[in-house]
Amino acid sequence: MDRLQTLSRALGLTLILSLLGGLACEDKGSSARPLARRVDSVKAERKPGASVDELCDVRFAAERAPTFAWPALAGPTPPAPAGWRWVNLWATWCKPCVEEIPRLQKWRDRLGGRVELVLLSVDESDAIVDAFRKQHPEVPLSSRVADASALPAVLKALGLDAAAPIPIHVFIDASGRTRCVRAGAVNDADLAAVESLIAG
Repeated sequence: MDRLQTLSRALGLTLILSLLGGLACEDKGSSARPLARRVDSVKAERKPGASVDELCDVRFAAERAPTFAWPALAGPTPPAPAGWRWVNLWATWCKPCVEEIPRLQKWRDRLGGRVELVLLSVDESDAIVDAFRKQHPEVPLSSRVADASALPAVLKALGLDAAAPIPIHVFIDASGRTRCVRAGAVNDADLAAVESLIAG
């Protein structure tokens, strides 16, 4: 009887946790394309040749794109580039963020100056980022959001859900307008889509 009760409790707990997990992953809705499709595609192995629509969770046509507004930064605002800018929101504690930085640097070099890559940390202090960079000197300098607790508001301003996962990729055209926002890491299949985006 004790075994039956223990098994029954374990099954009940599993069911409750499954239901709660489903609620936590539920798309809360935004003006953008639902994130569920992109999150599903991250879980599955993505096929080469991803399109710009698959790259972006939020995408704006040039004539309707909002002007990109920097959140309050801990240091100076990076100067405007002559061409496209790619802002990558990351954190030292975010494994997918750290793992993709070498890929982003390689892509920036391959794109031959057509896009400027700016890392924007959401860590709580400059000391955390500096300590991380001492252990990982290959990681380039990074700007930092002044108040890490402001991240949900920053994400909502970009058209994402306030709980969207980092890394976040924001592609800004030469006019300073936000054209594409992606929640989650990029993989090798996405380079062609990035090239198409900044060519358009």
